[in-house]
This record gives sequence, structure tokens and C-alpha cells, in this order.
Amino acid sequence: MSKNKHEHDVQDEKETIDINDDVVAGQEDLVAGEQAEDEMSPPEDLNLKLQIEKENSIALTKMLQQLQADFSNYRKRNADLATTSRQNGIFDAVKALLPALDAIQSASKHIQDDNTLKGLAMIEREFISNLSSLGITPIETVGVQYDPNLHNVVVAEEVEGVPSGQITEEIKSGFTSPFGVVRVAMVKIAK
Repeated sequence: MSKNKHEHDVQDEKETIDINDDVVAGQEDLVAGEQAEDEMSPPEDLNLKLQIEKENSIALTKMLQQLQADFSNYRKRNADLATTSRQNGIFDAVKALLPALDAIQSASKHIQDDNTLKGLAMIEREFISNLSSLGITPIETVGVQYDPNLHNVVVAEEVEGVPSGQITEEIKSGFTSPFGVVRVAMVKIAK
């Protein structure tokens, strides 16, 4: 009987081992199932992360577009400002130099010597040529109709054969540019 008992005990041990193996296998299946669920979970997390990244990308793209637009506007404003500043600088410089031209023109009216007159005329032409290179041109006066935007009437007199409002004499030269009047011309007109 002891032999039988021994075989029975061995049999019980085998069943215990088999049961333990089944338990272990069951636990492994359970762990594998949890892992499968965990593996299912990351794609959902990845989809959520992908959605967040897409939204961030859209927001960053909009921000970049806004920055590009702002920079483009900044460049345009600075270009306009540079042009305006340059033009204002030219106007200021020309206004400061015009009294010298006035002195040359006034002297030409009082000097009798032909050589001196030729020299002054040459200086006046050079002066006006240099102004023209800056976009500053003389305002037409004698023989044209009075324009309050370009001319300042100093004297109005009756002149036979000349229509009313026509300029008869220039007292002081006026100058204009594509950006506006630098100085109005002082003139005499016919009544």
C-alpha cells in the first residue's frame, strides 16, 4: 500500500503542479489582457496628442502669418517714413538756401557790368539746376494766370492789354516739387 500511497501522492503533486500551472497561465493571460488594453489605450492617447499638436500647429501658423503681416506693414511704414523724412530734409535745406538765390537774383537787377551779370546768371542757372536734381522746380510766373496755391500777390495794378489775374512780374521766385510747394512765388498781377 505504501507504493500505492506513494503513487497517489505523486499523482496529487502532479495535479497540484498542473493546477498551479493553470493559475500561472491564467495570471499570464490576465496580464496579457491588461497589456492588450494598455496597448489599446496608447492609440487613443496618441490621437489626443495628435489633435493637440494639430491645434498647436494651427495656432503657431496663424501667429506666424500675423507676424509676417505685421513685419510687412512695419517695412511699408518705415519706407514711407524714410521717403517723408528725406523729402522734409530736402525742403528744409532748400528753404535755408533760397535766400542765397534771392540775393543773386536781386544783385542781378542792380549790377551794370556785363561780365558780372553773366557770372551771376551762370551761378543762378547752376543753383536752379541743382535744385532740379533734387526734384525742386521753379514755379512759372510771368504770363500765366494767378493761382493762389502757387502765387502770392504783392501788387495788383491796371495793365492795358493784359487780362485780369495774369501775372505781369515776378518779385520773388517760387518753387515746387512732386510732394508739394516749397515756397510760393511773390508776384504782380493785372487787375
